[in-house]
Amino acid sequence: MQAQTRYHPDAEQLALAGTIEESLDSLVPVARLHSAVEESADAWSSLRDLGVFGISLDEAQGGSGLGAVEEALIVMGLGRRLVSPAVLATIGAGPALAASGNRDKNVAAAYRRGDRTVVVDESQASLILVRDGDSAALYNRTPSRSIDRRLWLAGLSEIETPREPLARLDAHDVLRLRLIDAAALAGIAAAALDMAVAYAGIREQFGRPIGTFQAIKHHCSNMAMAARCARDQTNFAAVALDDERDDAALQVECALLVAGQAALDSAGKNIQIHGGIGFSDEADPHLFLKRAQLQLAIAGGLEAANARIANLPAKW
Repeated sequence: MQAQTRYHPDAEQLALAGTIEESLDSLVPVARLHSAVEESADAWSSLRDLGVFGISLDEAQGGSGLGAVEEALIVMGLGRRLVSPAVLATIGAGPALAASGNRDKNVAAAYRRGDRTVVVDESQASLILVRDGDSAALYNRTPSRSIDRRLWLAGLSEIETPREPLARLDAHDVLRLRLIDAAALAGIAAAALDMAVAYAGIREQFGRPIGTFQAIKHHCSNMAMAARCARDQTNFAAVALDDERDDAALQVECALLVAGQAALDSAGKNIQIHGGIGFSDEADPHLFLKRAQLQLAIAGGLEAANARIANLPAKW
């Protein structure tokens, strides 16, 4: 008899992720990004104490021995709070860190651009995880040249790509990286929706909340559908990865595409619903759009995800 196909996390997995998420508001509140774009040493230490950097590592390697589902659910919570790309890179580099004897090191996110590498600066990180198309590798950090400080809600630097990696990620771990990208972007889409709906309920125009106007209702409805699709596709991709389904790679790539588009669209609509204040530096809406754009740049972009989907062989 064929086993029943799972599509969603179970109640126990949701409860575990919910327990960890309860701690995140105080550890990494979105408001922190108005004063610093990197995570503090205390935040890194607290996240490590929570076990987020060893979610899917075997217990023998010092991890929790959980799966892609738990990892994706927890990363969605981190994405909602616009956690630093370095935190996500450190989670994704877990197997490579363990293999290279660097289990307790922090890792900055980086990606190839031509013959150079762009690093998302993180003072707490001594290693870098370089993404390059279908490959990713862990390197020691080298001296860099600053190229941007605020445009992407991060300090960006450029380096010559080191020749010898400490460890290379295999195809399965690269797929996990993309699932982590999708989960973070799904979290951004959900947070942008919540912020827009909350503001539409308190901002008044012509004597009533703007959320009662049809145009605003349509925007919020579209954002809700996009966030729901991003969440559900990401959850299903995580289940497919844990269950070793033949279509796991397809589901993960679709999750990245759906969640990435949802994050960009919802972050933009959130700014629009906030009106003039949505464009101001002291408000929060612009933070979500900048972080969504940066995370997609690290992941290689939506066009690359779309191309991979088109080129995957059909297995169903």
